[in-house]
Amino acid sequence: MSLTSRPTRDEAQSDLDHGQVVIITARWVLIAVGLFLLIVKPAGDVAELRVQIGLVLLLGLGNFFMHAQLLKRRPVARPLALAAGAIDLTVISVLLASQGGDSQVYVLYFPALLALSVAFEPMVTMIYTSATVLVYAAIAGATLPPDRSAVVMTRVAMLAAVAFCGGAYWHVERDRRRRGEPVRPETTTIEEGSTR
Repeated sequence: MSLTSRPTRDEAQSDLDHGQVVIITARWVLIAVGLFLLIVKPAGDVAELRVQIGLVLLLGLGNFFMHAQLLKRRPVARPLALAAGAIDLTVISVLLASQGGDSQVYVLYFPALLALSVAFEPMVTMIYTSATVLVYAAIAGATLPPDRSAVVMTRVAMLAAVAFCGGAYWHVERDRRRRGEPVRPETTTIEEGSTR
């Protein structure tokens, strides 16, 4: 996986256009799972829970805008998609910090990183993933006892693995589009005179 080949502006927008559905779908998954986790396993008092649910619902409002752009067949601007990814990761980190590093809210990082890694070039993915890993490690290090360090390291490895897999998919799709291959191979017809 080459990190040195930077895409041109048109290629980067094409990558985003092809990854737009993934970004929006991953954000809906993130929002639904976030609300589910907050309601089923609330941490803190009612006022804190209201703030947490409010943050997730604000993500939903932002995603409505991006989804509307998709339905109107308008591409999402690259800066907006990058900002949405940063906001997602920030909100997840705030939720995680408010609940402690051992909260199950950390799983919300996975769809956020996956969406970024399939829609943006590897350098962008690497920056976002590195920032996420550092923030998660800082939150977990400040709130978890030292005997949980193996859990933290496993979660960090999983975050990196999700981003790596998304980046690998980005490369496969980029190469396929450059070669002009269809998304699905064409089916061959049965030749006349063949036995059935």
